[in-house]
Amino acid sequence: MSGHMTPEQVSNLVTIGALILVVIALRIAGRWAWNKWLSDVPDDGLTQEERDLRLVQRHKARNR
Repeated sequence: MSGHMTPEQVSNLVTIGALILVVIALRIAGRWAWNKWLSDVPDDGLTQEERDLRLVQRHKARNR
């Protein structure tokens, strides 16, 4: 087996690389859209301290 790639292998590599780039771009765009338009949550009547405590509790529960 030689060290050269066939045109089909190059095509497959380019296709996989392009798919990876599309996934990364969609993830970045989705996060940007979420932060810009969708992250506004209705007022839950909690103080900032209560929100922080709830966030810490969620983080601890997620890391168990």
